[in-house]
Amino acid sequence: MEKEFTKRPRRKQKRPVRNLILLIVIAVVAIVAGTAYINHRGYSAKNPNDFELIEVKVSKSDNIKDVGKKLEKAGAIRGEKYLTKYAKRYGAKEIKSGTYQFSPVQSVDNVYQELSEGAGNGPVLDPQYTYINVNKTADQTAGTLADNANVSKKALLNAYSDKDLMSKMKSKYPRLFKNAKSDLTLYDFVYPGIYRIKDAKNADGLVEQLMQRSDKEMSSYYDTLEKRGMPVETAILLAENGGKKEFDRRLAFIDKISSYAKELKSQYGILPSISIAQAIHESNWNDSVLSSKYNNFYGVKSDDDTAGKSVVMETQEVENGETVTKKARFATYSSYKESMKAHAKTLVNGNTWNANQFKDVLAADNYKDAAQALYDNAYATDPNYPKAIIRIIENWNLSRYDK
Repeated sequence: MEKEFTKRPRRKQKRPVRNLILLIVIAVVAIVAGTAYINHRGYSAKNPNDFELIEVKVSKSDNIKDVGKKLEKAGAIRGEKYLTKYAKRYGAKEIKSGTYQFSPVQSVDNVYQELSEGAGNGPVLDPQYTYINVNKTADQTAGTLADNANVSKKALLNAYSDKDLMSKMKSKYPRLFKNAKSDLTLYDFVYPGIYRIKDAKNADGLVEQLMQRSDKEMSSYYDTLEKRGMPVETAILLAENGGKKEFDRRLAFIDKISSYAKELKSQYGILPSISIAQAIHESNWNDSVLSSKYNNFYGVKSDDDTAGKSVVMETQEVENGETVTKKARFATYSSYKESMKAHAKTLVNGNTWNANQFKDVLAADNYKDAAQALYDNAYATDPNYPKAIIRIIENWNLSRYDK
């Protein structure tokens, strides 16, 4: 008799559970990959084509998060969190305080390296970029520029001083070279900033690219420069120190005090260019505490300790060829006109022990002789003082107020 076999029903496989696990794994992988991509994108340059220089001040009390917020607000990086994450991931370094130059072309890695190295050397950049500032010589920047443009460094340096190329550039960009000194090379007209140079046909072609950028950047300055008889170099020198905003602020300061400087000339015989240039130099364009708060534009000292008549502050002086910091009592004034008048009277009346102390300053009929006399007559202790005054007068064409 045959046995009957009962067929057991097959167990249903729990595929929904397997599928769920698989979906979870895929989701986790996707999230991790997505996060990695977002972080990588966040660490990269915000805009590799935006060469703007952004000034950011970092104080001693700032931590990495504080700095990240400043950079994000200024538009230098995509977000504070990326700088903070980068610091945690790659090991926190000491952040140095100072005034920095950052740019959207920098990666977070570049920014973090710059913060750890300290301010003063300009932005840390990838090799395809070149940073040119007013303190770098033609030789210092020629290597990277030439490599990026695929030309010879020697040929580039020769092109800067080539007379035929200079004539060609003057003809092509006449406003860029108007009122320029005759002893300058083409490198002196290179706009300070970040460059990403593509292949050039030759060194001359590379210099033409640089001049084209300069002409474009200076276009908003030309009308003002020409109206005031000023050279373009003045604006170029300010390009990385406040740019157009600082340029306009300085012009406003000159306009503020120039008319009164001309009045003082009729009363006391002081050349207006000297009065203005000294006010600029001594007050750092009215940016010092002594000038902006106490209206003392010339660093005039005082023995009067009456309340409201003077203030004690630190000052730097040159002694035996060395710069030393001292505390001194300085006069305070109710207005800038009072300060300028006191300065004129000092030059005319001398001091208590020598009424003719500044006779050579008064006798000078041009700003160069007057500037040198300020040092010779012991108004200033720095031997470079006359050069500084003359440079200010010529850069801003202050001699026009002497006429």
